[in-house]
Amino acid sequence: MQYGILIAKSGQKYRGNRMSVQFESLNKVTLTEQVMQQLAAKIISGELKPGEKLPPERELSQMLEVSRSRIREALRALSLIGFVTIKPGGGTFVGNQIDEMPEETIVWLFRQKVSNYHEVYEARRLIETAVYLACFERKTEDIVINIRKHVTLLAQAYADDCSAEKFNALLEGLDIYVAQNCGNDVFYKLMQTIILLRREAALKILESPYERKSSVEKRSLVALEFERGDCKSVSKAINAFFDNSVKDFTFSS
Repeated sequence: MQYGILIAKSGQKYRGNRMSVQFESLNKVTLTEQVMQQLAAKIISGELKPGEKLPPERELSQMLEVSRSRIREALRALSLIGFVTIKPGGGTFVGNQIDEMPEETIVWLFRQKVSNYHEVYEARRLIETAVYLACFERKTEDIVINIRKHVTLLAQAYADDCSAEKFNALLEGLDIYVAQNCGNDVFYKLMQTIILLRREAALKILESPYERKSSVEKRSLVALEFERGDCKSVSKAINAFFDNSVKDFTFSS
């Protein structure tokens, strides 16, 4: 049987026909979550490619030294958010479709787990930066124009003294547009998750006119660098969001 991955446990290697992926053997604590984390990490990194077929549950359980029921639970959970697709009788494949995740699914899987705000802030910084840089790397004239249109709407909303709800909806619209055009299905899904996790705090922060003004200024700088800059200058502009923030879940802080 042929699979497009290689998995290693405790120094051993599993060889497929195309690529090499190494997993670490697991501790006997929250095993289902650990299986999910290892598989998701390989998908996010690109080591497991869209459409790649995973080994059967039996082989995965041997490679990761956990029961088949743990493997099955992890795969079902990953399928809920589109990381994998389970085809009855046909196996499990890395997801390759850009489908919006239901908010209920995201909240169920992530929000109830949030207890360390600093960790979520750091995750936001990594994910949102990666999404914007990926979009910049594949930018077109249309993408640049549409980003500028989103920022113009933000500026107009600020000038009109709009509500925090309307302003945040415009911010989210910009982020979703960038994620949809970043060329990475998983990044798109992660951006959806981040947006939901930060929403409550964002609405509170954006009650302040100063914060709305600051958000417009920072987004305008990113849009400008998208038009005229290189990857380094875009990265610097994006980092300005976070370098000046108070780590409060909002991209506009």
